[in-house]
Amino acid sequence: MSDQVADRIERALKRIEVAAASQALVRTRLEARNEALRARIESAIVDLDALIAGEREAEADAASAGGEEDEG
Repeated sequence: MSDQVADRIERALKRIEVAAASQALVRTRLEARNEALRARIESAIVDLDALIAGEREAEADAASAGGEEDEG
């Protein structure tokens, strides 16, 4: 009977190890996807910041050009 108990414990431990390994793989994949998404978002934010800065610069140039025409 003791061998049966030991066998059941061994099988249970094996199932736990398999489940833990599976969860580790899922976690690793999720972390990789998270990093890729974070990089894409950071890139998009940099692009948006550059676009906004360009628009502000264009507005400032237009405003100063309009002011020069009034003086002329």
